[in-house]
Amino acid sequence: MDEIDAFFQTLQAMESAPLTAAAIRGLSDEELDDRVWLRVSALVDVAPAQVLPTLDPPIRAYYGTRLFEWEVGNGGLHQYFYNHPEPEILDAAIEGYSFLGLEDQRRIVAQAVRPVAQREAEWRASLRDGRVETFLDAYTDTQLNQFDQQIVEHDDVRLALVRANAEMFAD
Repeated sequence: MDEIDAFFQTLQAMESAPLTAAAIRGLSDEELDDRVWLRVSALVDVAPAQVLPTLDPPIRAYYGTRLFEWEVGNGGLHQYFYNHPEPEILDAAIEGYSFLGLEDQRRIVAQAVRPVAQREAEWRASLRDGRVETFLDAYTDTQLNQFDQQIVEHDDVRLALVRANAEMFAD
């Protein structure tokens, strides 16, 4: 069995194992984040713009901020807005930062990042021609790059939220 097969078997095992409140309290941070992310993503990814507003605030805060930070960490704000142009998804991140008490991060996203993303939305939509080169070449044209380093991960705050609300995040 190669590494890719092993990875997918581990992923399937995590997805199918029940996530109880007791498990939430006992899992390592990395495994807890993986398990909660898989569970919440399965709920939201069907129709994020419609599902996010229906979720309890702690779950919405977890999902919105986790998606935002990890996408930005992977490919910058340009990638985040290319992959998730719906304003409801960014709203979940901004509201999530407030819910988590991360007002400095909320302020950066709401007052600096969102206006630039809104100005570039039509241009970014024009990049969806099916060619990865078009998307990659656009990194030099976006004004969002200036804010990439200001977006930091708050995994510890999110995991504290999950542990404090274990019953809500459990299956």
